[in-house]
Amino acid sequence: MSVPDSIAIPSCARRTELEVPAGPLVALEGRPAGPVVSTVVLVPGFTGSKEDFLPLLDPLAAAGVRAVALDLRGQHESPGLMEPGGYSIEAFGADVRAVLALVADGRPLHLLGHSFGGHAVREALLSGDAPSDLRSLTLLCSGPAGVIGAARARTELFVAASRDLTLQQIHEMEPVDRHPDPAVQAFLLKRWLANDPASMRAIARSLLDEPDRTEELRALLVAANLPCLVVTGVDEDVWPAELQRTTAERLGARFAAIPDAGHSPNTQQPEATAKVLLDFWLG
Repeated sequence: MSVPDSIAIPSCARRTELEVPAGPLVALEGRPAGPVVSTVVLVPGFTGSKEDFLPLLDPLAAAGVRAVALDLRGQHESPGLMEPGGYSIEAFGADVRAVLALVADGRPLHLLGHSFGGHAVREALLSGDAPSDLRSLTLLCSGPAGVIGAARARTELFVAASRDLTLQQIHEMEPVDRHPDPAVQAFLLKRWLANDPASMRAIARSLLDEPDRTEELRALLVAANLPCLVVTGVDEDVWPAELQRTTAERLGARFAAIPDAGHSPNTQQPEATAKVLLDFWLG
């Protein structure tokens, strides 16, 4: 999961609720002090949240980019579903598509998904019409299919453990709040316990079962004339950087690897990540 060095909300940002058909989603909205040139929707991954993007909000706002960072359905502060069986990759994609329609304001609109969030945004585009304002897609540390290697083993372990254990019990076995800053430590545990277990299980199963839809996505990008960027950390350990480079080639997308970063360049190297993103969105 992404672990921000600080959970302080930048002065440019405010907490907001987005009313979409399946129920409200909680977001952080970062707004420029001056003119807004474009909007980006930021979608987090498994065990993540809108706070994964806190370090990016100030540099994006300084460049005139309005950023809307989400908690997915049943994730952290976004309410879950009454029916646990309602969670699916299709439902997560529908939520993303609804958010795009809600925040579209006639300016260029960009979409970014981190890790599982990349699968959710891919589903959003492949399963329905995106707003005509959409100008680009960015996949941040998100592979072409299900997780592999050690990440797969960890995900399988979570699915097995969550059948019988609560999130509190899982935390007691494998603490999720390891961090030197007590405030961040408290946030990590609060976020973990606030998740809807049914949402987490659905995301974990999707990460295990997601098929490779790269060719399908490439066809959509070509048909819509939609530029795509694949970004990863050089030391990525969920989907190796070389796999993501190959995926970018298959998509006909640009590729960038952030030095001294792993699966979360957004928190590990936010300045370098923001520069890569802004060069793509505004260049």
